[in-house]
Amino acid sequence: MRSLHLLTVPEKLLHTGFIFLVCIGLLCAEAYLYVTHAGLDGKTGVTLKDIQISYYGNRDSSKLQTVLPTMFTNAGIPKEQWPQLQQTIDHWVVGGQTKAEYESQIKPIIDQHCMMCHSVAMSKQLHNPPLASYEDVKAVAKVDTGMSYNAMLMTGMVHLTMLGLIFWVAGWLFLQTRVHSQIKAISVITPFIAMLLDFSGWFLTKQNPDFAWFVLIGGALSCPIAMLEMGVALLDMWIGLPKFLMQRIVTELPKTSVRTATA
Repeated sequence: MRSLHLLTVPEKLLHTGFIFLVCIGLLCAEAYLYVTHAGLDGKTGVTLKDIQISYYGNRDSSKLQTVLPTMFTNAGIPKEQWPQLQQTIDHWVVGGQTKAEYESQIKPIIDQHCMMCHSVAMSKQLHNPPLASYEDVKAVAKVDTGMSYNAMLMTGMVHLTMLGLIFWVAGWLFLQTRVHSQIKAISVITPFIAMLLDFSGWFLTKQNPDFAWFVLIGGALSCPIAMLEMGVALLDMWIGLPKFLMQRIVTELPKTSVRTATA
């Protein structure tokens, strides 16, 4: 494989199209993770507590109560209505979760605000728990212990397979640049290590919430580093690199030539 800056225009266009689409896809993945994790602790943005709630759970309350801020936000419910809705649901959960109160108080709220994402059909697509029946809602009104092991294994299979392939291609493109070899060595291995740190952090956090740092650090280094690699590859392909990034090429005359010249 020739260096990227030596490729023909059609070859550069091929790699450029791949880089743009994959980077947009990775940005969408990051945005999805932000939306699904942000606000679980009732605060803006993704915090360490959000990560802990996602995998360890909030064992002081039910899963339903924990995700209410996110559900209210996604449903577009005005914030001034949140306290009343929260109080109604809390009363039902703490009061024994009776079917009569569910039919009169809880079901109308769910039907109006939640079924767009939690119907049986949409739950299969989004991997959300269905809220279509009394039994469905009662199941998520149990104490929240975080993501199940089945869900983590299924998600891990998809993440490790797809991201592993993307990281390999991104690293391969990066290796065809004129970047210094030491920078290449560190860069190409970092996304793989970070992804393994992230993945192992899911299971460790499930046992002990203090390990949520693994998930936060791994997620912050995996996809962004791969996108940076592809960005540098794109830059070297079309424009060139700053000198501090480039491999220094030292040429030496053969010793035989030196001796001949001296004689």
